[in-house]
Amino acid sequence: MRILFLCCLLSCTFLSCRKLIEVGEPTDKIVRGEVYSTNENAAAVMAGIYSYVNTSGLSAGGKGISIFCGLYCDELELLEGNQEFQRCYENTLTADDSPFWGQLYYCVQHCNLLLEGLHASKTLDAAVKTQLAGEAKFIRAFCYFYLVNFFGDVPLLTTSDIKTNTTTARSDTGKVYQQIVTDLLDAETMLKAAYLAGDARTEVSQRLRPNKWAASALLARIYMYRGNWVAAEEHANKVIAQNSLYKTGAPQDVFLANSKELIWGLENANTTGVNEDAALLFLEHGPDQESQPLFLNEQLLHFFERGDQRMTTWIGKDTTRGSVYYYPKKYHLVENETSRTPYPAILRLSEVFLIRAEAKAYMNDFAGARADLNVLRLRAGLGYSAAMNRAALLTAIEQERRVELFTEWGHRWLDLKRYGRADLVMTALANKKGTTWQSNKLLFPIPHGDILLNHNLVQNKGY
Repeated sequence: MRILFLCCLLSCTFLSCRKLIEVGEPTDKIVRGEVYSTNENAAAVMAGIYSYVNTSGLSAGGKGISIFCGLYCDELELLEGNQEFQRCYENTLTADDSPFWGQLYYCVQHCNLLLEGLHASKTLDAAVKTQLAGEAKFIRAFCYFYLVNFFGDVPLLTTSDIKTNTTTARSDTGKVYQQIVTDLLDAETMLKAAYLAGDARTEVSQRLRPNKWAASALLARIYMYRGNWVAAEEHANKVIAQNSLYKTGAPQDVFLANSKELIWGLENANTTGVNEDAALLFLEHGPDQESQPLFLNEQLLHFFERGDQRMTTWIGKDTTRGSVYYYPKKYHLVENETSRTPYPAILRLSEVFLIRAEAKAYMNDFAGARADLNVLRLRAGLGYSAAMNRAALLTAIEQERRVELFTEWGHRWLDLKRYGRADLVMTALANKKGTTWQSNKLLFPIPHGDILLNHNLVQNKGY
């Protein structure tokens, strides 16, 4: 998808999302005034954005962020002979690959359209307008987080104007992060604390739309990435304090649909109720070149301590073809009409504890950092952490992030970059694969077509 085609007035022909779109969707070619004349139509536009996130390849479809980043770094291996994932696995992307650029900007553009439509509307209920605007700002911030981490400096688009969006140059990373923080602070104020249904009014138990605390959780992550430890701890505290809503659970319960650890997740995209990425990774009959060519890098197994229940619960072992393959099984596949594979988790409480632990370690609250670390260790069946100083705690936190968040939304790949160790790890990995690694590959290429459309857009070095 090219930015030029993102700048349509309004595209409401998103795929249906069963639980989110309960009120129907407006047809395309409706003028903006009509779309934003009723609460139902406006809510359906936001639901369409969620549906797109869920079906476009950002979350599912075999090359979502979780799988792509896991394969790009050292979490996943590729069965020899598969061509579909080869360039990702070998880190040989070209400007014709450009993962996620189009999808992320598509969501940004439609959030911009929605925000403009909400602002102009004189007929929407104030509460619905505020809630939808908060959700749109949250999703825009979420997309820009991945854009800036995947591509570096990127165009900062906060309008739907076609002329502006096809001539905007790349903005400094710091400026993009400022917009992310602004959007999330707004979202934190605007969103309800309760989880809402597709009409943006009715309270529900399912956590398929971000709420106030989801904005706080993402803010904590952003501040951690920016090294603002005081703010990271402050916003992590807000989430952890909601102990009637959020709790850490035993490893076998973490990824259930009704898990209290879930802060925000997505509904399974396809009509069978099966998470497509989970289906790709869950090996029941060994890997094959066509439908299931991926499996876990065995190096990951060595990072689990003896007795860690996460290893026995979240990692499967397949020996059906005479070889041993390990695979992620955080999401158990369910194949019957009454039960569905659990929803993919995007934000969950364990990450927030790890964010707060890191913030406390940098602020010399070593006892507090250790206590947060121990929440996850004890839940996993391990003993108390022996880390006593900052260096030891930061090492322990990185270790904990690796075994807790593997194959989830690119955490490992982004952590390697954030810790400044990506070149070292990826060089060793490339040697094992028989390829080479260059530092320019820390950023993905920008689509060639977008550079042709926007002459102010400059390609990342090395592509």
